[in-house]
Amino acid sequence: MSFAKRFQDSLGSLYSPAENSQYVVAYSGGLDSHVLLHCFKQLNVAMRAVHVHHGLQVIADDWVEHCQQTCNQLGVQLDTLYVDAQAKAGTSPEEAARNARYQALHENLKKGECLVTAQHKDDQAETLLLQLFRTASTAGLSAMPANKTFGDHMHIRPLLSFSRQEIEVYARENSLQWVEDPSNQDTSYDRNFLRKDILPLLQRRWPGVSSQLAMVAELQSNNLRVLEDMAAIDLANTISTAQTQSKAFVYDLISSLSISRLRQLSSSRLLNLLRYWIISTLDQQPTRNLLHEIERTLINSQRDANPEVAFYDFVFRRFQGDIYLLRKSNARELQYEIEWNPGSPISIERPDIRLQVVDSKGGGLKRDLLDKTFTIRSRKGGEKFHPSGRRHSQSLKKLLQEATIPPWERDVIPLVYLGDELIAVAGLWVSKEYSVAEGEDGWMIKVESV
Repeated sequence: MSFAKRFQDSLGSLYSPAENSQYVVAYSGGLDSHVLLHCFKQLNVAMRAVHVHHGLQVIADDWVEHCQQTCNQLGVQLDTLYVDAQAKAGTSPEEAARNARYQALHENLKKGECLVTAQHKDDQAETLLLQLFRTASTAGLSAMPANKTFGDHMHIRPLLSFSRQEIEVYARENSLQWVEDPSNQDTSYDRNFLRKDILPLLQRRWPGVSSQLAMVAELQSNNLRVLEDMAAIDLANTISTAQTQSKAFVYDLISSLSISRLRQLSSSRLLNLLRYWIISTLDQQPTRNLLHEIERTLINSQRDANPEVAFYDFVFRRFQGDIYLLRKSNARELQYEIEWNPGSPISIERPDIRLQVVDSKGGGLKRDLLDKTFTIRSRKGGEKFHPSGRRHSQSLKKLLQEATIPPWERDVIPLVYLGDELIAVAGLWVSKEYSVAEGEDGWMIKVESV
């Protein structure tokens, strides 16, 4: 079967474009992406090309010119994206360039477009070895998927079943010209070291090693799908529907899991579930250390402990037998005090909440209070409160505990004062002294996150 027919079959197996959609080819100007671009042009499908200028090479401007000339000859639209790919502390140059490149590509994609990149079988073998040396899990050892979601788009690699040698032969047969990145010769980079020094040595002993390594990656990918299927079943069995979920006022509650049901799983199965939960919920890849920390500090620790585990802009907390995944907030560090006329809604920055008046049938605050000016402030500790419907006043702390308000919410729930008197806890209770008579209609204060 010809190279072109194999490419067409590979493309068709990976993605079925919808009407009015098109392919976006990541075109560096190098051998692999030039072959990819040329193959697409032969198919006469809707497409455009994107070149990312990393600013890392003196001759990078020459590459832009080469790519533009090539696309002009082929009649392909080319967009050039300029990025800052300088490595920051704790990030390798390769990782910094890759992250900057994919972020730029993602931001450039339009609705209905599919990203196409030119990684091939030898790249897959290199990736597997790199992941192996990093003690990667099954997910890492599955290397690069042939197709995957990319935000709201798809990302496909139709050359993944082709060897570097096959791609070189195709380029020569079609008289293609490409640029060479001098950094590809620098064996101080791990991937180049594998490509230049290690894989040729392995190939002399085992000529089919690249294909064999690519097959291992495919097998691991199959194993990963089984693990994810199992994790999806476990997630459905452990997801929590606790009433506390409806009582989030300030912190953005994303999801929660039942600890008692998590403890019924073996450690390996538990870690598999946690990984799947985090990826499917946050679209972030957790480290092995993070998963073990969640298991140790949130699932297996003493019940009276109050730990938390941070992860990027999120935090995992434990409360009332559940693990909560929350968006991070600086709210707990805040003390606020604001004057408010209930005639109009009010927004409070950090903790990013909005208060507004809503009608209350058969209860709530007295109507004549709507003309008053209130003070909205955060909890300081030691407050006493007498809710409507209760015989006696109690400490606010105890009331919040009885209402199963999570600890991270208690200090930031808005308290409503008229002068020095606490007349309402926004979203929860109104004072007995300032509430309407039984059966009368009043008003309440609704709290929303913004």
